[in-house]
Amino acid sequence: MSGVVKNMDLSQWGLIILAAGQGKRMRSSLPKVLLPAWGRPIMQYLLDELKWEEFGQRFLVVSPSMEELIKSSFGQDITIVVQKEPKGTAHAASTVFPLMQEGIDWFLILYADMPLLQGETIFSFLSRVEENRYPFSFLTSFSPDPAGFGRVVRDEKGEPLGIVEEKDCSTQEKKISEVSLGVFAFQRKAFQEILPLIDNSNAQGEYYLTDAVRVAREKGYTPEAFAVEWDEQFLNVNTPADFSKAILILKERKIASLWDEGVKILDPSTTYVDWDVVVEEDVWLYPGTVIEGKSVIEKGARIGPFSRISESKVGRNGSVEYSVVEGSTIGEEARVGPFAHLRPGTKLERGVKVGNFVEVKNSHIGEETRALHLSYLGDAQIGKKVNIGAGTITCNYDGEKKNPTFIEDEVFIGSNNSLVAPVSIGKGAYTAAGSTITQNVPPYSLGVGRAKQKNIEDWTKRKTRRNKD
Repeated sequence: MSGVVKNMDLSQWGLIILAAGQGKRMRSSLPKVLLPAWGRPIMQYLLDELKWEEFGQRFLVVSPSMEELIKSSFGQDITIVVQKEPKGTAHAASTVFPLMQEGIDWFLILYADMPLLQGETIFSFLSRVEENRYPFSFLTSFSPDPAGFGRVVRDEKGEPLGIVEEKDCSTQEKKISEVSLGVFAFQRKAFQEILPLIDNSNAQGEYYLTDAVRVAREKGYTPEAFAVEWDEQFLNVNTPADFSKAILILKERKIASLWDEGVKILDPSTTYVDWDVVVEEDVWLYPGTVIEGKSVIEKGARIGPFSRISESKVGRNGSVEYSVVEGSTIGEEARVGPFAHLRPGTKLERGVKVGNFVEVKNSHIGEETRALHLSYLGDAQIGKKVNIGAGTITCNYDGEKKNPTFIEDEVFIGSNNSLVAPVSIGKGAYTAAGSTITQNVPPYSLGVGRAKQKNIEDWTKRKTRRNKD
């Protein structure tokens, strides 16, 4: 079963995602389907691969404790169904019965903890099921390590007799390498007839969806089992180790896609790029690069080494090295770092240079302005071609509110200045080194805010004599 099925009409299909599992082995306060992987909950990968919006109906079955969290993440375009008691997967699937609409003739049932599952696999399966009008079908594979999976038991003719969950397997059944992949397709009539007949006579005392194979045969249906080649996409995330494997595979997929788009990655093992990050052609990512959220890195930019960019944009031919950038916009040919920190609300225009140990917060900095070392610029509007001297700080907080600083074009701020906001520095003005500026400086003026220096002669000699006495 191979090949991508394009333009498949899913309007007559209902999608049921089972996400009510407790995930106790994950030992996490978050439901395992919401665990973040490269900027997304792991279930998002499955939903996107399925083109979930195209299904005629969409159900997400969750436990009561998960309802609000799931609604906040996925509740806009999918029906959240609460399984009030943890009675098993067959019971979870049957909770959608009262909500099924007319015109939905088929149902696809999947487990939510399969973030690596590929759309090609699913749509090839659904196409074959629909074409042959199979009332009940499921996917299997021969796993090199079947532990944890339900084993597929067949008769001497190769027909599937049932799926036995591992906890119910005999010693002989545990040796079976063919496993159920947790992908089931039903015609509507078969779905409604088979599931109510499943009982809970098993080690867990639960109503297993996998028992649908046995019950279907008893009901006179012929279950169809489609074996596909084993692949990493069939990984279920049940343990922290599984989660780690899934994260690594998703990272490899993202890195591969970036290479295909012309991104240069010097050390993939130390480069971390979230799934929804856009990186354009001819960008260079150096070792230790972390790019998060929905960041955009435009053509020709250089990121790293050892830099973190979160929910930000870096313009063409911009660069960021040894720095942290959060919620900011960096213009074309602007340079950040080393050891700079851009906090949310920062916007650097073309050609700006923000250098060593400079922190910028909620500020707009105009073209070709330079702040090269040891400064804090907060809540500031700074014009073009401004020089910010070393040690400059905007004193923006008065203990109650944040106040703005306005610096117009072509201003020269001397070293070790404190600009006490609210304050404005006019176009072309200078401020003297070591000044505390508390009043507005008119355009083309020199602002000086120093205490008068006083020299006390022979003070050191007198101090030395006192110490000896």
